[in-house]
Amino acid sequence: MAEAEGSAYGAPGERAAGEGPLGAGPSSGGGPTGESVASAGAGANACVDAAITGVETLLADVFAGVGVLRERTAALLRRASAEGRRPTSADLATLRPTVLRHLAESRGTLAGTGVIAAPGALADRARWLEWWRVPDGTAAGTGEGTPCPLCVDLDPGSVGAYEYPAADWFDGPRRTGRRTVVGPYVDYAGTDEYILTCAAPVGFGQDFFGVAAADIRATDFERAVLPLLEAEGGAALLVNASGRVLASNTPDSITGSLAPADARRGAVLPRGDGWADCTGLPWSLVRL
Repeated sequence: MAEAEGSAYGAPGERAAGEGPLGAGPSSGGGPTGESVASAGAGANACVDAAITGVETLLADVFAGVGVLRERTAALLRRASAEGRRPTSADLATLRPTVLRHLAESRGTLAGTGVIAAPGALADRARWLEWWRVPDGTAAGTGEGTPCPLCVDLDPGSVGAYEYPAADWFDGPRRTGRRTVVGPYVDYAGTDEYILTCAAPVGFGQDFFGVAAADIRATDFERAVLPLLEAEGGAALLVNASGRVLASNTPDSITGSLAPADARRGAVLPRGDGWADCTGLPWSLVRL
């Protein structure tokens, strides 16, 4: 169920260019007047705008923390270069206060966050993750759970190895140099949880070093987005570019399921008539 498309993340609150009116239907004899339809359409559009802005703001907050990690990592890479040496896992360990603060300030939004080095990027480790996570069912900063390092098998020759270099959230930023949002997917051999991952490339000069990233559990994401969808007043879905449901306010479409055919990008439902793209994200809000 991995969603493989990445995208540069746009500013929250912006709308996609050329987007038409949403939710307004034609008037007919004996039905609402044109004025009342326009008023209803405006109200529906306002709800759509509010939902989109809410989703974009949530992701903007996550990427803000990822951006801080990215900047701190770039700084330590510059420092190591100035000292005439390659970075080490000990250098990445100096990021832990920033990582833990990011988890605490998310107040339960994040399942984990950190920096993942590309194979061969460190002098002392072939592969390495400076990654901390919060146990499921707890929230960092609440006293209910203590963040712990993610321990995975990093031996590429092992059957149970965590092959993160091939993951969409790692390979996408490496290839494109852009931020990405991937999911929902099961992080096999890693956290083994159903998550979404927000990742941004980290580099020094023209060299790719790795990614700074953050995970959100799919259930926590849906819980955060559901009030925005409920405000729609009707059935609404947040759908990724693969047609998978990210969040839904109807039991007919659960998280991770394939959206109905008329709620998939480029399918039966015309764009601009129930569709609303989240700016800079490979997602759309669909009113059924």
